[in-house]
Amino acid sequence: MSPRAAWRLEAAGFGPVHDYAAGKTDWIAVGLPFEGTARLAGLFTRRGVATVAEGTSAGEALGLLDAQGFGPILVLNQAGVVMGAAYRDVLASAPADAETETVMRFGVSTVRPSEDAAALAHRMGHAGVTRVVVTRQDGTLVGLFFAADITA
Repeated sequence: MSPRAAWRLEAAGFGPVHDYAAGKTDWIAVGLPFEGTARLAGLFTRRGVATVAEGTSAGEALGLLDAQGFGPILVLNQAGVVMGAAYRDVLASAPADAETETVMRFGVSTVRPSEDAAALAHRMGHAGVTRVVVTRQDGTLVGLFFAADITA
């Protein structure tokens, strides 16, 4: 329907009109404004989180994590897709020259920025989880959602 709407708007004299094929979820994921009163996870997501590329040493990753002050550190591939997460205790006990992906946790749970923040925080509370990785539909990183941030 979006391409049809774009053509109709242009025919009515509006312009320039663009068909945003990625959709509303992607729009919200990149932090663009939207109408409404929904309190979505993306609004509370910390976007400046510590990340490293595959092949980064555990020592370097630990230094970045310490500078960040909260974690985990997220391991991204060359396309920015979240491959896993490495935690302070594991990084600190690993040899400094070990590659981060050899000590990271694979298969980390992720959510989308379009999730209702209160419902997500409630589920996290029941699961005993304090933070969760937020990604776009293509698996690229948005940031970290901390349940405590919606009550702060």
